Amino acid sequence: MTKTTIAHPPAGAIGRSPGSGARRARRVFRRRLGYIAAFAVGTSLFAAACAGAGQERQGVESGREGRPAGAAAPAGGLTSRQARHALLTEAYLGSGWTEVTDSADRRDGLLRGTVDAREWLTHEGDAAVCRRLLDRLGDGRIIGAPLPGTQAAAVFDADDGNRLRYAVGTYSPERLRSERRWFGTLAETCGVFAATRPDGSTEDVRVTSLPVPEGDGVRQALSVVAKGTTEGMPFTVSVDVALVTSGNSAVTVINGGLADASHVTTELAVRLGAPRLTTALAGGTPPAQPTGPLD
Repeated sequence: MTKTTIAHPPAGAIGRSPGSGARRARRVFRRRLGYIAAFAVGTSLFAAACAGAGQERQGVESGREGRPAGAAAPAGGLTSRQARHALLTEAYLGSGWTEVTDSADRRDGLLRGTVDAREWLTHEGDAAVCRRLLDRLGDGRIIGAPLPGTQAAAVFDADDGNRLRYAVGTYSPERLRSERRWFGTLAETCGVFAATRPDGSTEDVRVTSLPVPEGDGVRQALSVVAKGTTEGMPFTVSVDVALVTSGNSAVTVINGGLADASHVTTELAVRLGAPRLTTALAGGTPPAQPTGPLD
């Protein structure tokens, strides 16, 4: 706020002509009008700045995709409630699986590693593609993060120590198309390659296509097997990864661990899970129990 100072007449001013006093009064009046105008402009600028800052905070709080906080799912996408309905349950996987709340990596980070682009000769760009696969499996996901408020995930442990993570979500059309293309190239692009683990040891990784049952949505699946040595002990990590897309929404499955990944379970998760996503997207509620045999 601008501070207005009232000037007292200087010594000797008393007794000056009435004309000079009137002129001095007019000058003081004009100065005060200037102070008032400056204060008004400053107040307006301050208010505008506050409004802009408030709008900026609202934009940040609404999420990275620019959706207002609490907004409904994008057209043709999932709400958080529909995403939860689309998840698999223990009833769909059978008695050998138990749903858990612990989402920690059960593979002890054995799929984390760097890929040396120099070993790819004329295809150095492929090294980044395969490195991304290892990074994502190490983080327990296959593709990027869904739009806020459209996702849900469930984790199940098997009697043999393996783990299955089943997730659903809605993505921007461009993101999902890009991710699907990337996923579809992995078996041919990566094949067999070497990766260096954080402890300096080397593991050999094999990526192959995995057949999945046909049905709702676009379906793709891979088998990823990594073999190496950690702390002097040999290990083998076997993981199936599957991606099923319907419109702009997707199901992702990561199934496996230090025991051989069960391809049957992966196929089951895809075959029974894809229709649940379709039903949820249509606004329906998928059945709590499977309607047919699990095999």
